Amino acid sequence: MNKLIGLLIFAVVVAVLAPPASAGKYTGPGLSADLVIRDPRLGSGRYTGRYHFDRGGYRIQINGRARFKSFVFNSFHEYFITVGANKKMEIDEDKHGALTLQFGDTPCAGFNNAFNVGTDNSAGRELQVWRCEHPKQALRDAGFRQGYRVTVWYDSALKHFIRKEANNGVKIELKKIVPGRQPPAMFDIPTESAAAATTRRIADVETAE
Repeated sequence: MNKLIGLLIFAVVVAVLAPPASAGKYTGPGLSADLVIRDPRLGSGRYTGRYHFDRGGYRIQINGRARFKSFVFNSFHEYFITVGANKKMEIDEDKHGALTLQFGDTPCAGFNNAFNVGTDNSAGRELQVWRCEHPKQALRDAGFRQGYRVTVWYDSALKHFIRKEANNGVKIELKKIVPGRQPPAMFDIPTESAAAATTRRIADVETAE
């Protein structure tokens, strides 16, 4: 994987994760939703897809022509799977804990400072708005700068974000949210990659090397 592209993708994916507790301690109802990612560093800057989240992990499917088609994080086994458009798959262990750290029930996972800055309403949902500052060491080890900040629109009933906007220009939003448990198999190795010519398993999240 190209290191620069890999770092950008990893940064987006970490930002997408719901906020912490230890792996598997998410206590919300689970959900699926349409996903919109706007990132000025990634080509056209806008990607859409489908998002699934539950206590077992999360899964992102990217629509259209994109270099990467699927991202899966399994919270129990702490591995991260990337599937390219060519079906090449990489399985990386979350050695630094950057992904696991952000998995759970609070809006500012992985940050030292959290500030509640008000409320907002989106599609009939009352949301708490949080500003998260000063990443913890695990996020800094994974490539996030000390000055990285993110504003989170958080649904307390879902125990999950609805929107995130970071000071590096990345914006992430969930639409057409459907609460409900997600099948555990959703967070296993994607079946569409079974015929991939090459599968690599490496010890670290590559972008953190």
